[in-house]
Amino acid sequence: MVTSEHRRLRADAVRNRQALIDAAERLFTTRGLSVTLDDIAAEAGVNVATAYRHFANKHELGDAFLQQKIDQAIAIAEAAVAADDPWQGLTEFLTRTLDLMAANRGLHDVFTVGYATEWLEQLDQRVNPLLQQLLERGQRAGLVRADLQPGDLGVILQMLARVSDLPVADQAALLRRYLQIVLAGLRPTDEPLTGPAPSPAEVLATTTSKPRRAAAASPNRRREPGRQHRP
Repeated sequence: MVTSEHRRLRADAVRNRQALIDAAERLFTTRGLSVTLDDIAAEAGVNVATAYRHFANKHELGDAFLQQKIDQAIAIAEAAVAADDPWQGLTEFLTRTLDLMAANRGLHDVFTVGYATEWLEQLDQRVNPLLQQLLERGQRAGLVRADLQPGDLGVILQMLARVSDLPVADQAALLRRYLQIVLAGLRPTDEPLTGPAPSPAEVLATTTSKPRRAAAASPNRRREPGRQHRP
């Protein structure tokens, strides 16, 4: 029989787990993977033992965090496809996805080959069919250029995400400026694009291969103290 005390303990466990994921988001965003699980526990306001009951190490916690971000990205794409106006849907997709990426720009060292590749592949597999639907709707309505492909959107997002690295006072306004320029280029035109679009697999390979070179160039990677990590 489940008692009220058992239900309370389960509710406490759910709250603690989410508090750890939220704390990981704040710290991964600002400090990347240099943080330890102890740091995250302190940020979440829970004791270290509680943190280790939920997650063996920060990488397991990172998995839970990445899953939440992927779910958010997929929800953005689904909402874009469901929009009555396909151009508005495309605009909202790019705007909200860029906001999500900009809010987590410190996560670049989380995306290392062998750690986040499976998550990026999951995102790719689930989002690309939605983007195909979105583009086809816009093209049938005469609102989007006919030669635009889902792979183009992946490259556009990567390019625009770099705008947030510029040291300006109002990064959000600057990002909207360049998004506006890009959106103007997605409108129908008689001038065809030069060359083929990259495939979604090629865009994915670019996303996962760059951090590999960065990681290889950094010999002083910190190990998380205090626990033996599972391989």
